[in-house]
Amino acid sequence: TMGRVQVIAASATVGRPLRRELSRVLGLHSSECPETIRGDDDTSKLRDKIKSDEKHVGRAVKIPPTVRNYVLPVDGSTAGSLLTSAAFATKSILQPAKGESCSQKKVLVVLTRNCDIKLHNALGALQHFGIRPRPQSLLDVLEADGADRLVEAHRKVSRVEGVGGKQYSNDEGEGYLLVTHEDNVRGLHLDRLDAVVVVGRPGSPDEYTHIAGRTGRAGRKGSVLNIVSFEQAAALASWTKMLGVDFMPIDESDIASVF
Repeated sequence: TMGRVQVIAASATVGRPLRRELSRVLGLHSSECPETIRGDDDTSKLRDKIKSDEKHVGRAVKIPPTVRNYVLPVDGSTAGSLLTSAAFATKSILQPAKGESCSQKKVLVVLTRNCDIKLHNALGALQHFGIRPRPQSLLDVLEADGADRLVEAHRKVSRVEGVGGKQYSNDEGEGYLLVTHEDNVRGLHLDRLDAVVVVGRPGSPDEYTHIAGRTGRAGRKGSVLNIVSFEQAAALASWTKMLGVDFMPIDESDIASVF
């Protein structure tokens, strides 16, 4: 049509593969791909863009400052020992408050690729230890036969009625325990999520950012408990400066009081 079009693409992790794909979709040579604005990494470039066009806005993806990051080093010599430690820790987090028959906390357990634990094994272990609320697979909760049911399921866990809509009317005191793999958490919104239990070390600092960012949203407080082997705990601590967070060691006996 000889017209002009403006394409705006946003990604938390812009890299060469994404740039190549964007060029392919736009029919451009890789050398012609538009430049990438990376927030804090390119502050001066970003300011120049804002001055030249106020519609350009960039923001670096970070873990919310309201999130507390804890590390529980355990015997991670086998997947079974790591899973057992994760089950006990999750049970401590979900201890009902005085006068409650079931915890009202909302918790997401994330199985990293490094932990090599199958989803059904994790659900079985959590059920074996009698943890309440009943552990459920996140994908099972969202699974539906049709699009309408899928949208309704997502509304229930996210408490939203669509873009610009009001919050879904749900019992704020109703707790849940959802379990999923590391690959399924990007872009996920679980309303009022209190804590994330990460089993094993995530694949990269970027992956940790996405996992930890599921809680502490919209200014609310949140906590992340990383259950890792002693070796992985040291590797996780090396990400402190890169992520701008403090990984605080915690003993299993202190989990219930801290969370």
